[in-house]
Amino acid sequence: MLQLGIVGCGTVTRMFHLKAIEEVKEFAIAALVDRDRGRLEGALRSCRAWRGYENYMDLLSNPEVHVVVINTPPRYHEEMTIQALRAGKHVLCEKPLATSLEGALNIKLVRDETSLVVLPVHNYSFTPCWELAKGLSHDGKIGDVEKVQLRFENNLRLYRPKTGFRFEKEYGIIEDLLPHLLHLTHELAGRVKEIEEVDGWRESYNVVDNMRLIFRTEMGVRVECFMSWTRLIPQFKVGIIGSKGVIKAELFRAPYNLILESEKNKKKICMRRGLGQYLDLLRMRHPSFVGQYLHLYKVIMGEEEPRIDLDDEIEMIKIMKKIEDISKENKL
Repeated sequence: MLQLGIVGCGTVTRMFHLKAIEEVKEFAIAALVDRDRGRLEGALRSCRAWRGYENYMDLLSNPEVHVVVINTPPRYHEEMTIQALRAGKHVLCEKPLATSLEGALNIKLVRDETSLVVLPVHNYSFTPCWELAKGLSHDGKIGDVEKVQLRFENNLRLYRPKTGFRFEKEYGIIEDLLPHLLHLTHELAGRVKEIEEVDGWRESYNVVDNMRLIFRTEMGVRVECFMSWTRLIPQFKVGIIGSKGVIKAELFRAPYNLILESEKNKKKICMRRGLGQYLDLLRMRHPSFVGQYLHLYKVIMGEEEPRIDLDDEIEMIKIMKKIEDISKENKL
């Protein structure tokens, strides 16, 4: 069993990470870190961690911690990841891995020097319906993939983040939501080659809180993206349009189901039945986070190759920077 040290006791840690780790017997939580004593004590009460620190360096000096999970605002990711690697710890870091191309390259350099594992959190990649949809697409069940539609819409008032980093930048939504869309795009249709359209607007906040994007990938696939912080009911919808059919899925609210359509047939595929799946979602036990941690363990043990390659992460950060630059130029 590997011991985890989790840095940052905000909403994503308490709502998703701690609940997922409870279901993964390969990990135990050794310690938590947060500069806010109230958040730290609240998180300690909700898990079985036996030690809490207010200083990150105290965690790194603990020899019983094998893996550091970094769930802090993005501006801390580069420094904390490099410090953890130099302290001999594997790293799982919330997206984006760094806020700049230089930062991501620095992390890769230290990762190569230490030969330790660094995985960015792209949990939706491990959603059961997405894994099936990706497999069906790659197997040609809907012919050649021609277009992908991705809609990630959140409700920040409902989510109730503990820190305000999302609103510190005019285009914070790019750091917050776009990594999910870019990673799924890469897994299904290759890296983004061309940015065809960028549009953004303010609806409920003083920063851009809705964006519409259109990409073209290296495989020639058109990708239509929409992301929002202002939707009443959160959702993550995926549509994969092929030459011979369509796959539809809802990764957030229906992680075990998808619809496969062809000219002659429409079929709903359910990978898990019963009330249990809905109760899990009400309790925020999303299977994608469990899958992420199982993959982390197998990569550390040498049983799997990393699904999230740092070179791909670096390319993703390049695209994010380009979209931010376009947004500034267009004064969105």
